[in-house]
Amino acid sequence: MILQAKGQVSTRLGNGPWTPFRDNLVVTSGGAALAAGLAALDGKSNAMFHALGVGRFQWDAVLPNPAKDDAALVDEYFRAAPSNITHILETEGLHEPTSPTPSNQLRSTLFATIAPANFLGRLIEIIAGPGTGDIRQITGYTPSETITLDSNLSATPDATTRWRLGSVSSSPTGVIDVETTFPATEGNSDGQIREQGLFLGAATAELGTGTMLSIIRHPVITKSGQDLTQVWRLRIEVV
Repeated sequence: MILQAKGQVSTRLGNGPWTPFRDNLVVTSGGAALAAGLAALDGKSNAMFHALGVGRFQWDAVLPNPAKDDAALVDEYFRAAPSNITHILETEGLHEPTSPTPSNQLRSTLFATIAPANFLGRLIEIIAGPGTGDIRQITGYTPSETITLDSNLSATPDATTRWRLGSVSSSPTGVIDVETTFPATEGNSDGQIREQGLFLGAATAELGTGTMLSIIRHPVITKSGQDLTQVWRLRIEVV
């Protein structure tokens, strides 16, 4: 029996749209990070920190993949503790269209089986059909089993549109959302971010501390003077 961790990241810059989930890499040190975080083996707090890195400008031409043995960001310049860490229950279903179907709404009888308080403000992902890859935030719910999204989907949903919802769970599920908001006044540096990591164990606000759990490299994000919100969804499975 093996404990396996993997995850994805979605990003929102300012009031812009959420990016599609990008896979991140749980590195070799991730096991030690989880052990230190859960059991506080180092005798310190099991705090988690989300680090930002400039990376290398050469990555804008060819973005290298991170390696399993990476233990730090190439050029970390700022970090912060997550704003929220939440147990997540993932539910999948099909859109049940009515006529007309607005592009900023989804309908399903499954929504009525979940307390609205557990999904309002959470993210929903289109995983098949029109709009595949879109991620939107849920801003409203009506008793007609319809949710309202923060913006239109890229395509009008139909009966083949399949969604995945991450709602809040009051008990552990093996899936967690690590959400960090870097305000407009923080973490600007030169405004360019190409790599990010999660650190546990002896991690503090000091750069380079702790044991890295996971890393992601991505096309450059120009933050300068804007809020940056990241949702890092981690799935811990027994395989």
